[in-house]
Amino acid sequence: MKKFLLIIVIFSLNINAQNDPRAEKLLAKVSNKIDSAKSYKIDFKYTLENKLEGINQDADGTVTIQGDNYLLNFMGITQICDSNNIYSIVPENEEVIISSIEEEEEQTIKPSKLLNFYREGYLILWDKLQSDYDNKIQFVKLIPSNSNSDIDYLLLGINISNNNISKLIEIGKNKTKTILNVNSIVFDPVLEKDIFIFNENNYIDYYIEKL
Repeated sequence: MKKFLLIIVIFSLNINAQNDPRAEKLLAKVSNKIDSAKSYKIDFKYTLENKLEGINQDADGTVTIQGDNYLLNFMGITQICDSNNIYSIVPENEEVIISSIEEEEEQTIKPSKLLNFYREGYLILWDKLQSDYDNKIQFVKLIPSNSNSDIDYLLLGINISNNNISKLIEIGKNKTKTILNVNSIVFDPVLEKDIFIFNENNYIDYYIEKL
């Protein structure tokens, strides 16, 4: 009987859960700015923390995005995505791994969705306001609607002076915290015409594996 009542309570909470209008309005401003750009380049700092495991790692990176195409430079690896395949280039091992875009983990925020991943699949709540030097960062809390998600919740920090995403904090159910600090965003940068094209001739001495 108690188990049945618990199910009823959880079901009722899920029905009554609603997005906060303030958070929706702020995210709409962010979305409008993103949608007006054809492409963008992001310089970022990535941090992985797990106090229970004694993990604390930092790494800098850059990603250039246009639609579903992207060029990512991160932790000594270059990834090129041409909307169909992902080419992971590892100079240290002189290898290239080619995989189809469908093989990416669904739980992971893809680079091409970095600025618009929040548009579906989350309960959106208003969270804390934080001062970051001269900037005011308003956080929005995102709770996955999928109960099987490895993510407990996310905090999306938005610079309210320019409506740019400033920080993304992901809290995993295993208590791992990943933080993406956005150092800069450039909208509609000048792009080389072949920036999202993998040229095998540039990697003649590399071992190329297609998964």
